[in-house]
Amino acid sequence: MHHIHPPTTRRRPLATRLAAALVAALSALALPALTPTPAAAIDGGYLVTTNEFAYVAEIRNTVAGGLCTGSLIHPSWVLTAVHCSVPTSVGDMTVRVGNIYAGSGGQVRRISRILRHPDYTGGHNDVALLELATPITNITPVRLADPAYAYLWDGYQGGPFTQYDQGIATGWGRDVNGQLATQLKYVGVFITPSRLDNLGIKRIMVDRGPCPGDSGGPLLVNLNSTLVQVGVFKGGVCGGESSYSEIGAGTNRTWLNSQLTAVPYTPFGLADWDRDGHQDLIARHTPSGDLWLYPGESRRGYSYATPVRIGIGYNGYSFFGSADWDRDGHQDLIVRHDATGDLWLHPGESRRGGSYATPVRIGNGYQGFTAFGATDWDRDGHQDLIARNDTTGDLWLYPGESRRGYSTATPVRIGNGWNSYTSFDLADWDRDGHQDILARDNDSGHVYIYPGDSRRGYSSAARVLMRSGYSGYTPFGVGDWDRDGHQDLITRKDATGDLYLHPGESRRDYSYASLVRIGNGW
Repeated sequence: MHHIHPPTTRRRPLATRLAAALVAALSALALPALTPTPAAAIDGGYLVTTNEFAYVAEIRNTVAGGLCTGSLIHPSWVLTAVHCSVPTSVGDMTVRVGNIYAGSGGQVRRISRILRHPDYTGGHNDVALLELATPITNITPVRLADPAYAYLWDGYQGGPFTQYDQGIATGWGRDVNGQLATQLKYVGVFITPSRLDNLGIKRIMVDRGPCPGDSGGPLLVNLNSTLVQVGVFKGGVCGGESSYSEIGAGTNRTWLNSQLTAVPYTPFGLADWDRDGHQDLIARHTPSGDLWLYPGESRRGYSYATPVRIGIGYNGYSFFGSADWDRDGHQDLIVRHDATGDLWLHPGESRRGGSYATPVRIGNGYQGFTAFGATDWDRDGHQDLIARNDTTGDLWLYPGESRRGYSTATPVRIGNGWNSYTSFDLADWDRDGHQDILARDNDSGHVYIYPGDSRRGYSSAARVLMRSGYSGYTPFGVGDWDRDGHQDLITRKDATGDLYLHPGESRRDYSYASLVRIGNGW
C-alpha cells in the first residue's frame, strides 16, 4: 500500500539538545543565593521554544475552566494529579500535547477514562491517569524513572556545584500575579531531602518552581543525557518550596505499571477486506507502525488464518472509517494525518496484501475531531462520515458522494453533548434498515444504541441501553463476524489484551449474550 509518510523534522543530536536544556535550566541554580525569587519560578523561568518537552500536556476542564499540567507517558495515557480530575466528567476535559503556545498547535484529545489512584485521600497518593480517546503516536512519551536510580532524586549530593540533586520543573501554570501562561516554561530546581506526609508517604521536595496550574506536571532528572520523570506536582507555594508525588519508585509507580498493560495494537476497522465473504480485522501494530490484516473465518472462536501485513508507516495517523467509499466494490480505509489534520482515502483492492492504489486527500481541517465511523447514514447509496467536534461536543454528518476526492455536500449537525462518549461503531444493530450508533457513556461504562432514521438531521428515537460494564474495553468494530445475519461487536479487554466477540441479536434491547474470546495478545 502506498502511504503518505509522516513529516520529519531536522533536529540536533539528542545528547546536545538535552544537555543544552539542562545547562540553561541549571544555570539558574548556580547562583550564590539559594533563596528563590519570582524570576526563578516557572512563571519566570525559561520559555520553551523547541519540542524538547513535547510530552508535556496542557489539561483543561472546559466546564469549570480549570487548568492543569500532565505528561504523555504512553501513546494512550497522560499522567497527572488526582485533584486535577475530581470532581469531573470525562466529557469536561481536553488534553493538548506537543504544543509550546497555550491553546494552539500540537495534538488535542478528549478523554475516554479517568483512573485515580485507589488510595488517594486528602492529597495523598495524588496520581491519576487520563486515557485518551485516540492514541498519540507522533510524539515520544516521557519515560518513567527506574527505582535503581533513586539517588538522582533523594535530595543529597547531586553534583559538584551543590549539596542537592538537580531537576527540571515544567508546566502551564499561572505566574505569581495570577496570569495564565501563554507559552510553556521550565526552570531548574534543587531537589532537597524528601519528607514523609502524615500518612508516612514519601514526598519529593523542591526549592522553587511550580504555581497554580502546574499541578500534575512532571519533575524531570537527567539520566545519561535523557530526561526521565520522577514526580508529579501535588502542591506548594508559587515560586517557593513545593512537593511532588514520587513515581520513579514506591507504591505510586507500582500502581501506574499495573494500569499500563501493554496493548500493542490499535484498531483500524472491521470489514470484508479481501472480499471472501468473511469479516476481517485490520489493526496497527503501534510499536512498528505497520498495518495488519487478520482474516476472519465467520465463526465464534479463534481464527487460524495467517495475518498479512498490508501497510507501513501508519504511526501518526488516526483511523476514521472503513467502507467502500468510492463505490468500486472494494473496501477502503479513511485515515487522518494527525500532524496536518488532512483526511486521506486509501483505496482497497480486495486482496490479502497492500494496495497499490494511490492515496487521495479527501478533506482537511480535521484536527480536533474524533471519528465515529463511516456508513451510508442517510441511505442515499453513498458512504458518509460521522465525526465529533471535540471542542463543542457536536456530532456532524459529512455526506459522501462515492468518489475519490473532496465532497461538495454540506456537513450537517446531527447531535450535541457527545464529549463524554466513545463510539463503538456504526451499524444497523437492530436490523430495521437504518444505521445506528453504538456508543459508550465513559462515565458509567454503559453501551447504548442510538437508533438512526436514515436522514440528515437529529434522530428522534430514544437511546436504549445495550450492555453494561464496558469500562476498560477498546472497541474494534461492529460487523456480522459469525455470518449469522446479526451484527456483532468486537472489543478488547485492555487489562488482559484478550479480544472478545459480543454476538448481536438484531434487537433494540439489553443484550444478555455470552461473550466469546476470539483472540489474545492484542
